[in-house]
Amino acid sequence: MSEPHYLEISPALNADELEEQLDRFLDPVLSFRRSAALPAQQIASLEPSKQQFALHWVAIISATNAEFAYQYAASFSAACVFFKQQQDALQAWTIEAMQAYDERGLQFSCKILQNSETFAETFFKKQQGVVLEDKQKLLSAFVCGLNGRKLTIKSSNSLNIESTYTDTECIFLPEMIAQYPCKEDNFLFYKLLVVYHWAQNWFASWRYDLNDKLSHYPDYDKALTLFHCIESIRLIIKIKYELPGFFRQVQAFLTVFYQLQDDKNWHHIYQCLAQKNASIDDSLDLLEHSYGCLNGVVFSFQGSLLPTKVQEIKAYRLEEEKTRFREALEQMLSEYQHGSAKISEEIEGNLSETVFTLQIQDDPHSDNVVFELSLDGQIMTPPDNVQSLMSSIFQDIGEIPEEYLIAAGSGHYDADAVNKEKKNTQDVWSGVYHEEGAYFYDEWDHIRQQYKKNWCVVREVNISPIYDDFVSQTLTKNRGIVQALRRNFEALKGEEKLLKRQVNGDDIDIDALVESYAELSMGMELSEHVFTKMQREERNIAVVFMVDMSGSTKGWINQAEREALVLLCESLETLGDRYAIYGFSGTTRKRCEIYHIKHLEEDYSAKVKARISAIRAKDYTRMGFAIRHLSGLLEDVEAKTKLLITLSDGKPEDYDGLYRGEYGIEDTRQALFEARQRGIHVYCITIDKEAGDYLPHMYGAANYALIEDISSLPLKVSDIYRKLTT
Repeated sequence: MSEPHYLEISPALNADELEEQLDRFLDPVLSFRRSAALPAQQIASLEPSKQQFALHWVAIISATNAEFAYQYAASFSAACVFFKQQQDALQAWTIEAMQAYDERGLQFSCKILQNSETFAETFFKKQQGVVLEDKQKLLSAFVCGLNGRKLTIKSSNSLNIESTYTDTECIFLPEMIAQYPCKEDNFLFYKLLVVYHWAQNWFASWRYDLNDKLSHYPDYDKALTLFHCIESIRLIIKIKYELPGFFRQVQAFLTVFYQLQDDKNWHHIYQCLAQKNASIDDSLDLLEHSYGCLNGVVFSFQGSLLPTKVQEIKAYRLEEEKTRFREALEQMLSEYQHGSAKISEEIEGNLSETVFTLQIQDDPHSDNVVFELSLDGQIMTPPDNVQSLMSSIFQDIGEIPEEYLIAAGSGHYDADAVNKEKKNTQDVWSGVYHEEGAYFYDEWDHIRQQYKKNWCVVREVNISPIYDDFVSQTLTKNRGIVQALRRNFEALKGEEKLLKRQVNGDDIDIDALVESYAELSMGMELSEHVFTKMQREERNIAVVFMVDMSGSTKGWINQAEREALVLLCESLETLGDRYAIYGFSGTTRKRCEIYHIKHLEEDYSAKVKARISAIRAKDYTRMGFAIRHLSGLLEDVEAKTKLLITLSDGKPEDYDGLYRGEYGIEDTRQALFEARQRGIHVYCITIDKEAGDYLPHMYGAANYALIEDISSLPLKVSDIYRKLTT
């Protein structure tokens, strides 16, 4: 990429020359009362590189909005005063204003332009501080390594430490921390915030509804502040014993904690909470006894408590986890029934109401608990996903209620129905920029050579299954093809690889033997690595199929896509590779949808087959967000080979004219580049006869296949997959 022209050495322009150039870009908003003369005079006083910088960005901004470009030109020279000689600061201010325009409109972008001094102060703080966006991935990995349910790291959209909180599924952190003199200390403080709010979840600070527990106090706010202080003491002590190494690292941030410990009025509280089994009940009891004589102290790391928000999240989660847990028990029961063990006649006669027995024991070596399920007097080992569910339920309410231990009968529960109750995907688009429950992804603007931050609003949507004859009809229609594919894929499963230079084996490695003999003649020791042997190579592949569900696939193309997926699933079930299927479509950046058809770890069940049957053409083909979302899913998977394969019928486009043409192609190309950086192999299978004009630029010459005969798509998809993975 060539350097922007404003970095090149250019002669200074006078006010008239600058006005002439500005007139070209700002003409739509100029009049006899308003001209480019004043901005030109101000910019003329700047050095040549700054002049070229201003003209460069005025040209880009004017392509979006001429009024915005005029305000930028009018504010530019004043901003240069605050940004001193730092070109990167000036560019950051420019990009921030453009992002504000993209997300919230002209009024908010003008606020950024007019408050360049405030922006400059924040920018220079960042030089010594740490920005959450830069460390979010690292902090996510850090909290993932701790006990308990997965917690997502998100921005609180504020710079205040007080804005930190957890809703029991996410930890919300300030956008930046710059209160300490070096980056290392600021990052360590971020980690303390994460650990403290993780501890709230792991050590059951949210086991009860705090609004209910504190409602009888005359001053609710005072009670909440004092409880927060007492509970923070308990959690810090817990952290001390659970993470002693980390606790030693953060001593500098615990000054107030130790000062309070030395206060005789707080001695009893510290003494009670120092007990190994101290719980939330102890904190509530201590609050009861100290409410009239103590006031809460605020620790720098404690953030805020938001009981109402937590209860809303918990209610959704408990209902969903109860459903998933009972369905998991039903699956365990089914496997048990079909196994070698016999079950009693009483259980066999009433499988849909079978009650499991649960014992919960404390782990003597940690704060974990051990769950032991049994059925009909026989201990059963629950799979990891069931263990995680039990742990999460226990973390929330301190027990596994008896009604949870009844296996879900056929037709009693539907996880998809619970999810629909939780979030009706047809109602979430009201409002200008609805955020609740959505994923946000950047989008690449090739004109600016910058990302538009959090530009695409993305949701995973459940496809309502259609239980019809489509899959069985497809298998009957393609009986011969299915048999041939199964044979081919079965052969792949049994492939063996010749290993050379082994210590023992089935045959002599002639090359190694000759080399070893030559070394022996030179006085060296004879090598033992002179054998060959055949070894079956274990496949370790995870693949996600990204299916175009845009309106242009309606009709025969949609039929061929669904048939291709059926044949592919039948083949992959033979092979044993992990695979997922998602559709994608949408209308504009605010409604980008990922359709769940099959998760990576999901069985190829009747429900998955019914979802394949239900795939229908939807809206448009905005591709960048889908690649970024599905790449993120693949990145979290442990696999030697990761594939993202797209089935599409055309180039990227959307309802808004901006995403058509070069813009959409360049964003998709950038998203594919990001996927490759994550170690994911990308490939595209298309039926677009014009694909040669754009796919080599997006995917590379060897990473796509054009299928001109749509009727051959089902067979070709399986054949291409076989070639990609051998």
